[in-house]
Amino acid sequence: MVARRVVYRLLFPAAVVLPIWLFIGRGIVTGDAWTAAGFLVISPVLFLALAIIAGLVTWRPGVRGERAVSIADAVALPVLWLLLIAAAIATHPALAAVTVVALLAMFWFAVWELVTESRRRIRAVMDDVEATLGGARASVPQRPEATDIGEVIVVTSEDVTPIDRGDRTS
Repeated sequence: MVARRVVYRLLFPAAVVLPIWLFIGRGIVTGDAWTAAGFLVISPVLFLALAIIAGLVTWRPGVRGERAVSIADAVALPVLWLLLIAAAIATHPALAAVTVVALLAMFWFAVWELVTESRRRIRAVMDDVEATLGGARASVPQRPEATDIGEVIVVTSEDVTPIDRGDRTS
C-alpha cells in the first residue's frame, strides 16, 4: 500500500520533472543544436502525455478514494519512468522506441482502467435501481427495521396524575 501511495503522489511531479530531465540529458548534454531543438519540441509533448496519463489515473473514483493507485499502475508507471530516465542517459534508438511504445501502452491502459471501473460502478447503480423498482431491497445499506421489544415502562421525574382539587360537583 505504501508503494501505491508513493506512486500516486509522484504522478504529477513526474509529469513535470521527466520531460525536463529528458531535455537536459539528451537535448543539451549529449546532443548538438539540432538535437536540442528536437527535444525542445518533444519535451512539452511528453509533459502533456504524462499529465494526461496522470489525470486519467487520478480521475478514477477508486484511486481518489484510496489516494493510492492500483497494483498494476504501481508496477507500470515506475517502469515507464525508469525508461524515460534511461532514455535521457543512453542514446540507443531501440531504447527510445521501447519508451514510446511504453508511453502509448500506459495511456491506453489508463483509459481501459477508467472505462472498466466506470462501467462497474454504473452497473452496480443500475442493479440497485432495478432491485428497488422490483420491490427487492437495494444493496445500499438501509436502516434496520424497528424491533418489538415488548412492554416498556416509562419513568418520568414529574407526577403526571391529575390533581384532585376537591371542588367537584356531584
